[in-house]
Amino acid sequence: MGRRVLFCCKTELRYNALGDPECGRHDLVFVGSRGEPVVWDLDTVVELVAVVGSNLLFAAPVWELARRGRACEVLTGLALAVTSTLYHVCDTARVEILSMNAGNWHRLDNVFTILSFGSLGPLLMGRAATQAQVDGFRAAVLVFGLFFQELNPWSLPCMLAPVCAASVLYAAWAATYAARGHHRRRLATREFWWACGVQVVSLACFARGLDHQNGRDPRRLFHGAWHALNALAATLFVRALDQSAAAAKQS
Repeated sequence: MGRRVLFCCKTELRYNALGDPECGRHDLVFVGSRGEPVVWDLDTVVELVAVVGSNLLFAAPVWELARRGRACEVLTGLALAVTSTLYHVCDTARVEILSMNAGNWHRLDNVFTILSFGSLGPLLMGRAATQAQVDGFRAAVLVFGLFFQELNPWSLPCMLAPVCAASVLYAAWAATYAARGHHRRRLATREFWWACGVQVVSLACFARGLDHQNGRDPRRLFHGAWHALNALAATLFVRALDQSAAAAKQS
């Protein structure tokens, strides 16, 4: 190509959106809106610390999950922290890692974010759920997540659709299979509702951080708070919904 194309992916923009015939190629990926060279000033350093350093906090829920032997959720949490970190490093520093740019890592970050929210399903279902039910739930969330990310990885509705689908699947399971009295008692704890409250605040930070290019979150502090509060909410959800580690310790 004779010039650098910043917005060029058939799944994200209409064919030939920039008047460049190369925009119809499937192998080109959107690299982000930051085409200018990076300037290592205070704002850039603060942004990098906020969006990368906050991912270290995911060690807490990953540790809680590991103590409970939840291998699938452990791997999902680790993958989320790693892909998010690599996306933000590429985006902030304008670099490529493993020959992948910020756009590539952003897609993976989105996929594992969706799967992480989907990981709440098996926790909410509890250990009374059969392995087939848990496996089916996880597979369905993965299929929905991959489909909508390929449809449009930069669309908020496409990000929310698989999360909403996971919520519907869980509600259908709860209405069909759950022992309702026991299930309600598992959710009627202070720690669970604290986790829900923290999650709501994290979503507000995420929404505020979406508009960072218009000056509402210039140093990505709200986005860093989204990471940190997500990690806290995940830790609280695990502790509230899976008491097996505490029970094993007491015995």
